Amino acid sequence: MDPMEAGDVAYMLANGQGKTRASRNGTARASASWRILFLSAGEIGIASLMATAGKKTNAGQEIRLADIAADAGAGMGCFEQIHGQPSPAAFALALKEAALKAHGAVGLQWLHHVVQDRANLVEVISNGVNDFVAEVAPNGSEGQVIRVARRFGLTAVAGELATHYQLTGWAEGEATQGVKRCFEAWLEGFGGTENREDRAILDHVKRFFESHGSARFENLEVDKGQRIINRAGFIRGNSRGNFEYLVLLEVFKNELCQGFDRKLVIQILKRNGWLEIGSDGRPNQKLSIRGFDKPRVYVFNDKIWS
Repeated sequence: MDPMEAGDVAYMLANGQGKTRASRNGTARASASWRILFLSAGEIGIASLMATAGKKTNAGQEIRLADIAADAGAGMGCFEQIHGQPSPAAFALALKEAALKAHGAVGLQWLHHVVQDRANLVEVISNGVNDFVAEVAPNGSEGQVIRVARRFGLTAVAGELATHYQLTGWAEGEATQGVKRCFEAWLEGFGGTENREDRAILDHVKRFFESHGSARFENLEVDKGQRIINRAGFIRGNSRGNFEYLVLLEVFKNELCQGFDRKLVIQILKRNGWLEIGSDGRPNQKLSIRGFDKPRVYVFNDKIWS
Protein backbone atom coordinates (compact mmCIF):
# COMPACT_ATOMS: atom_id res chain seq x y z
CA MET A 1 0.00 0.00 0.00
CA ASP A 2 1.20 3.50 -0.81
CA PRO A 3 2.20 5.11 2.52
CA MET A 4 0.76 8.41 1.30
CA GLU A 5 -2.68 6.82 0.91
CA ALA A 6 -2.71 4.44 3.89
CA GLY A 7 -4.51 6.82 6.25
CA ASP A 8 -7.22 7.66 3.73
CA VAL A 9 -7.72 3.95 2.98
CA ALA A 10 -8.20 3.20 6.69
CA TYR A 11 -10.89 5.89 6.92
CA MET A 12 -12.60 4.77 3.71
CA LEU A 13 -12.77 1.07 4.61
CA ALA A 14 -13.97 1.69 8.16
CA ASN A 15 -16.45 4.41 7.23
CA GLY A 16 -18.01 2.17 4.60
CA GLN A 17 -18.16 4.50 1.64
CA GLY A 18 -15.97 5.12 -1.39
CA LYS A 19 -15.27 8.37 -3.17
CA THR A 20 -18.03 10.00 -5.18
CA ARG A 21 -17.08 10.07 -8.85
CA ALA A 22 -18.64 11.62 -11.92
CA SER A 23 -20.42 9.54 -14.55
CA ARG A 24 -19.75 9.89 -18.28
CA ASN A 25 -22.33 12.64 -18.61
CA GLY A 26 -20.84 14.61 -15.71
CA THR A 27 -23.45 13.84 -13.06
CA ALA A 28 -22.50 12.44 -9.68
CA ARG A 29 -22.38 8.66 -9.73
CA ALA A 30 -23.58 6.76 -6.67
CA SER A 31 -20.56 5.79 -4.59
CA ALA A 32 -20.00 2.23 -3.45
CA SER A 33 -20.87 1.46 0.17
CA TRP A 34 -20.24 -1.50 2.47
CA ARG A 35 -20.16 -2.67 6.09
CA ILE A 36 -17.21 -4.92 6.79
CA LEU A 37 -14.62 -5.90 9.35
CA PHE A 38 -11.31 -5.85 7.51
CA LEU A 39 -7.83 -7.20 8.21
CA SER A 40 -4.45 -6.09 6.90
CA ALA A 41 -1.54 -8.51 7.11
CA GLY A 42 1.11 -5.84 6.61
CA GLU A 43 4.54 -6.33 8.15
CA ILE A 44 4.41 -2.92 9.86
CA GLY A 45 1.59 -0.96 11.48
CA ILE A 46 -0.16 2.00 9.91
CA ALA A 47 1.80 4.54 11.99
CA SER A 48 5.14 3.10 10.85
CA LEU A 49 3.93 2.83 7.26
CA MET A 50 2.77 6.45 7.09
CA ALA A 51 5.97 7.60 8.81
CA THR A 52 7.98 6.32 5.82
CA ALA A 53 6.22 9.04 3.80
CA GLY A 54 6.78 11.65 6.51
CA LYS A 55 3.14 11.60 7.61
CA LYS A 56 1.67 11.34 11.12
CA THR A 57 -1.33 9.20 11.94
CA ASN A 58 -4.46 10.62 13.48
CA ALA A 59 -6.00 8.75 16.38
CA GLY A 60 -9.02 7.98 14.20
CA GLN A 61 -6.84 6.09 11.75
CA GLU A 62 -5.18 4.03 14.48
CA ILE A 63 -8.57 3.21 16.00
CA ARG A 64 -10.04 2.13 12.68
CA LEU A 65 -7.05 -0.08 11.88
CA ALA A 66 -6.10 -1.56 15.25
CA ASP A 67 -2.53 -2.86 15.31
CA ILE A 68 -1.88 -6.28 16.85
CA ALA A 69 1.72 -7.49 16.96
CA ALA A 70 2.05 -10.82 15.13
CA ASP A 71 3.82 -12.46 18.06
CA ALA A 72 1.84 -14.64 20.44
CA GLY A 73 4.70 -14.70 22.94
CA ALA A 74 5.11 -18.48 22.76
CA GLY A 75 8.33 -18.49 20.75
CA MET A 76 6.47 -19.56 17.61
CA GLY A 77 5.73 -16.25 15.91
CA CYS A 78 2.01 -15.61 15.62
CA PHE A 79 1.10 -19.12 16.84
CA GLU A 80 0.40 -20.14 20.43
CA GLN A 81 0.20 -23.82 19.55
CA ILE A 82 0.85 -25.84 16.40
CA HIS A 83 -1.64 -28.70 16.89
CA GLY A 84 0.69 -31.66 16.44
CA GLN A 85 2.72 -30.23 13.56
CA PRO A 86 6.52 -30.60 13.86
CA SER A 87 7.22 -26.85 13.58
CA PRO A 88 5.52 -23.47 13.22
CA ALA A 89 6.52 -23.45 9.54
CA ALA A 90 4.88 -26.84 9.00
CA PHE A 91 1.73 -25.66 10.77
CA ALA A 92 1.60 -22.50 8.61
CA LEU A 93 1.90 -24.65 5.48
CA ALA A 94 -0.84 -27.01 6.70
CA LEU A 95 -3.12 -24.03 7.34
CA LYS A 96 -2.45 -22.68 3.86
CA GLU A 97 -3.21 -26.01 2.20
CA ALA A 98 -6.41 -26.49 4.22
CA ALA A 99 -7.55 -22.97 3.37
CA LEU A 100 -7.01 -23.56 -0.34
CA LYS A 101 -9.19 -26.67 -0.19
CA ALA A 102 -12.01 -25.43 2.04
CA HIS A 103 -11.95 -21.62 2.22
CA GLY A 104 -15.37 -20.05 2.50
CA ALA A 105 -17.26 -23.25 3.31
CA VAL A 106 -17.76 -22.48 7.00
CA GLY A 107 -18.56 -18.86 6.23
CA LEU A 108 -21.41 -19.79 3.91
CA GLN A 109 -22.88 -22.20 6.45
CA TRP A 110 -22.52 -19.60 9.18
CA LEU A 111 -24.42 -17.05 7.08
CA HIS A 112 -27.13 -19.62 6.38
CA HIS A 113 -27.67 -20.17 10.12
CA VAL A 114 -27.54 -16.44 10.91
CA VAL A 115 -30.18 -15.62 8.29
CA GLN A 116 -32.45 -18.36 9.60
CA ASP A 117 -32.00 -17.19 13.20
CA ARG A 118 -31.83 -13.43 12.61
CA ALA A 119 -35.02 -12.62 14.54
CA ASN A 120 -33.39 -13.85 17.73
CA LEU A 121 -29.86 -12.64 17.08
CA VAL A 122 -30.21 -8.87 17.54
CA GLU A 123 -30.47 -9.19 21.31
CA VAL A 124 -27.95 -12.04 21.47
CA ILE A 125 -25.34 -10.03 19.57
CA SER A 126 -25.99 -6.82 21.51
CA ASN A 127 -25.74 -8.57 24.88
CA GLY A 128 -22.68 -10.53 23.79
CA VAL A 129 -20.81 -7.43 22.67
CA ASN A 130 -21.72 -5.54 25.85
CA ASP A 131 -20.60 -8.46 28.02
CA PHE A 132 -17.30 -8.68 26.17
CA VAL A 133 -16.61 -4.95 26.59
CA ALA A 134 -17.48 -5.11 30.29
CA GLU A 135 -15.00 -7.96 30.72
CA VAL A 136 -12.02 -6.63 28.76
CA ALA A 137 -12.14 -2.82 28.96
CA PRO A 138 -10.47 -1.54 32.16
CA ASN A 139 -12.46 0.77 34.41
CA GLY A 140 -12.28 4.35 33.22
CA SER A 141 -11.53 3.44 29.60
CA GLU A 142 -12.08 6.32 27.19
CA GLY A 143 -14.28 6.17 24.11
CA GLN A 144 -11.55 5.11 21.70
CA VAL A 145 -10.75 1.99 23.71
CA ILE A 146 -14.45 1.14 24.05
CA ARG A 147 -14.95 1.53 20.32
CA VAL A 148 -12.18 -0.95 19.51
CA ALA A 149 -13.38 -3.32 22.24
CA ARG A 150 -16.83 -3.41 20.65
CA ARG A 151 -15.36 -4.49 17.31
CA PHE A 152 -13.42 -7.24 19.02
CA GLY A 153 -16.58 -8.17 20.90
CA LEU A 154 -18.51 -8.54 17.65
CA THR A 155 -15.81 -10.90 16.39
CA ALA A 156 -16.01 -12.93 19.60
CA VAL A 157 -19.80 -13.24 19.31
CA ALA A 158 -19.47 -14.36 15.68
CA GLY A 159 -17.02 -17.06 16.75
CA GLU A 160 -19.27 -18.26 19.56
CA LEU A 161 -22.22 -18.43 17.15
CA ALA A 162 -20.14 -20.54 14.79
CA THR A 163 -19.38 -22.90 17.67
CA HIS A 164 -23.07 -22.94 18.64
CA TYR A 165 -23.92 -23.93 15.06
CA GLN A 166 -21.34 -26.76 15.33
CA LEU A 167 -19.12 -25.32 12.61
CA THR A 168 -15.82 -24.98 14.48
CA GLY A 169 -15.09 -27.95 16.69
CA TRP A 170 -14.15 -25.50 19.45
CA ALA A 171 -15.35 -25.60 23.03
CA GLU A 172 -17.83 -22.96 24.18
CA GLY A 173 -15.95 -19.80 25.19
CA GLU A 174 -12.83 -20.68 23.21
CA ALA A 175 -13.50 -18.08 20.50
CA THR A 176 -14.06 -15.40 23.14
CA GLN A 177 -10.81 -16.22 24.91
CA GLY A 178 -8.85 -16.03 21.66
CA VAL A 179 -10.34 -12.66 20.76
CA LYS A 180 -9.77 -11.44 24.31
CA ARG A 181 -6.05 -12.22 24.02
CA CYS A 182 -5.90 -10.29 20.75
CA PHE A 183 -7.64 -7.29 22.34
CA GLU A 184 -5.24 -7.34 25.28
CA ALA A 185 -2.31 -7.36 22.84
CA TRP A 186 -3.80 -4.37 21.03
CA LEU A 187 -4.42 -2.48 24.29
CA GLU A 188 -0.84 -3.05 25.42
CA GLY A 189 0.46 -1.72 22.11
CA PHE A 190 -1.96 1.21 22.18
CA GLY A 191 -0.47 2.21 25.49
CA GLY A 192 -3.38 2.56 27.89
CA THR A 193 -7.03 3.39 28.33
CA GLU A 194 -6.85 7.12 27.59
CA ASN A 195 -7.79 8.58 24.23
CA ARG A 196 -4.77 8.71 21.96
CA GLU A 197 -5.10 12.48 21.35
CA ASP A 198 -5.07 13.17 25.10
CA ARG A 199 -1.91 11.20 25.65
CA ALA A 200 -0.21 12.61 22.55
CA ILE A 201 -0.92 16.17 23.66
CA LEU A 202 0.32 15.60 27.22
CA ASP A 203 3.47 13.87 25.93
CA HIS A 204 4.11 16.71 23.47
CA VAL A 205 3.74 19.39 26.16
CA LYS A 206 5.91 17.51 28.64
CA ARG A 207 8.65 17.01 26.03
CA PHE A 208 8.64 20.76 25.40
CA PHE A 209 9.46 21.53 29.03
CA GLU A 210 11.98 18.69 29.22
CA SER A 211 13.79 20.09 26.16
CA HIS A 212 13.69 23.80 27.04
CA GLY A 213 13.40 23.81 30.84
CA SER A 214 16.14 26.31 31.69
CA ALA A 215 17.41 27.51 28.31
CA ARG A 216 14.30 29.41 27.18
CA PHE A 217 12.71 30.35 30.52
CA GLU A 218 13.97 33.26 32.63
CA ASN A 219 14.05 32.42 36.33
CA LEU A 220 12.21 35.19 38.17
CA GLU A 221 13.87 34.12 41.44
CA VAL A 222 17.29 35.17 40.08
CA ASP A 223 18.15 38.88 39.80
CA LYS A 224 20.64 38.88 36.91
CA GLY A 225 23.17 36.95 34.88
CA GLN A 226 20.68 35.05 32.77
CA ARG A 227 21.10 34.88 29.01
CA ILE A 228 17.80 33.82 27.45
CA ILE A 229 17.73 33.11 23.71
CA ASN A 230 14.44 32.58 21.89
CA ARG A 231 12.46 33.23 25.06
CA ALA A 232 9.49 30.92 25.76
CA GLY A 233 8.55 32.47 29.10
CA PHE A 234 9.50 32.53 32.78
CA ILE A 235 9.96 30.29 35.82
CA ARG A 236 8.83 31.19 39.33
CA GLY A 237 8.37 29.44 42.65
CA ASN A 238 4.92 28.55 43.95
CA SER A 239 3.41 28.17 47.41
CA ARG A 240 4.15 24.42 47.41
CA GLY A 241 7.88 25.01 47.08
CA ASN A 242 7.94 23.93 43.45
CA PHE A 243 8.36 25.80 40.18
CA GLU A 244 5.75 27.05 37.74
CA TYR A 245 6.35 27.74 34.05
CA LEU A 246 4.82 30.92 32.61
CA VAL A 247 4.50 30.41 28.85
CA LEU A 248 4.02 33.34 26.48
CA LEU A 249 0.85 33.26 24.35
CA GLU A 250 2.54 32.99 20.94
CA VAL A 251 4.87 30.24 22.14
CA PHE A 252 1.91 28.32 23.51
CA LYS A 253 -0.02 28.66 20.25
CA ASN A 254 2.85 27.97 17.84
CA GLU A 255 4.91 25.40 19.76
CA LEU A 256 2.93 23.69 22.52
CA CYS A 257 -0.13 23.40 20.27
CA GLN A 258 1.82 22.54 17.13
CA GLY A 259 -0.08 19.86 15.23
CA PHE A 260 -3.09 20.02 17.57
CA ASP A 261 -6.24 22.08 17.96
CA ARG A 262 -5.54 24.83 20.53
CA LYS A 263 -8.95 24.56 22.19
CA LEU A 264 -8.51 20.80 22.58
CA VAL A 265 -5.03 21.29 24.08
CA ILE A 266 -6.39 23.75 26.65
CA GLN A 267 -9.29 21.43 27.47
CA ILE A 268 -6.98 18.46 28.09
CA LEU A 269 -4.47 20.50 30.11
CA LYS A 270 -7.29 21.82 32.32
CA ARG A 271 -8.78 18.35 32.76
CA ASN A 272 -5.43 17.00 33.93
CA GLY A 273 -4.79 19.93 36.26
CA TRP A 274 -1.63 21.14 34.50
CA LEU A 275 -2.85 24.72 33.97
CA GLU A 276 -3.51 27.28 36.70
CA ILE A 277 -6.74 29.01 35.68
CA GLY A 278 -7.05 32.78 36.19
CA SER A 279 -9.52 34.37 38.58
CA ASP A 280 -11.57 35.43 35.55
CA GLY A 281 -11.88 31.80 34.44
CA ARG A 282 -9.58 32.23 31.45
CA PRO A 283 -6.86 29.63 30.79
CA ASN A 284 -4.18 32.34 30.72
CA GLN A 285 -3.40 35.08 33.22
CA LYS A 286 -2.15 38.68 33.14
CA LEU A 287 0.82 38.88 35.52
CA SER A 288 3.22 41.56 36.70
CA ILE A 289 6.71 40.58 35.55
CA ARG A 290 9.72 42.87 35.89
CA GLY A 291 10.79 44.37 32.60
CA PHE A 292 7.51 43.49 30.90
CA ASP A 293 4.18 45.28 30.68
CA LYS A 294 1.95 42.69 32.38
CA PRO A 295 2.02 40.02 29.67
CA ARG A 296 -0.62 37.30 29.45
CA VAL A 297 0.88 33.88 30.06
CA TYR A 298 -0.22 30.29 30.50
CA VAL A 299 0.78 29.13 33.99
CA PHE A 300 1.87 25.48 34.16
CA ASN A 301 2.17 23.98 37.63
CA ASP A 302 4.41 21.15 38.81
CA LYS A 303 1.81 18.49 37.94
CA ILE A 304 3.43 18.26 34.51
CA TRP A 305 6.14 16.14 36.18
CA SER A 306 3.82 13.79 38.06
